[in-house]
Amino acid sequence: MSNEATVFSKHYHVSFVNPLHTREVENLLREFIVTVGHSFSQDNVILGHIKLLGRLSELAVEHFLFLSLTRLDQVNVIPSKCWSHVNGITLTGLDLDINVLIFGHTFSEIETKVTESLNQLGDYR
Repeated sequence: MSNEATVFSKHYHVSFVNPLHTREVENLLREFIVTVGHSFSQDNVILGHIKLLGRLSELAVEHFLFLSLTRLDQVNVIPSKCWSHVNGITLTGLDLDINVLIFGHTFSEIETKVTESLNQLGDYR
């Protein structure tokens, strides 16, 4: 394994084929980050970290979830203070900022895995 870390950082917009409630979106983001992390884990430990900021497209930018992952069995989720106030709202899209710092993998490998995982979320651009 290389001693060098690869840093991947990209912004995406995801449009959901069918509108989703905020709780469903939170569950999808948890699944997404674990799916990405699974490819880069060793004994359930990520060789680096994965961070994800999901902002609600239809609402003000202060409505967000921040997720981070260093172990597959522990997704850390930090909601904005007002996230609980939007619980149950139906969403058609989400802005995502994805940051991955991984040892032993190329930028291309990371980008491919992120893209594959995004395709499971919905249409993105």
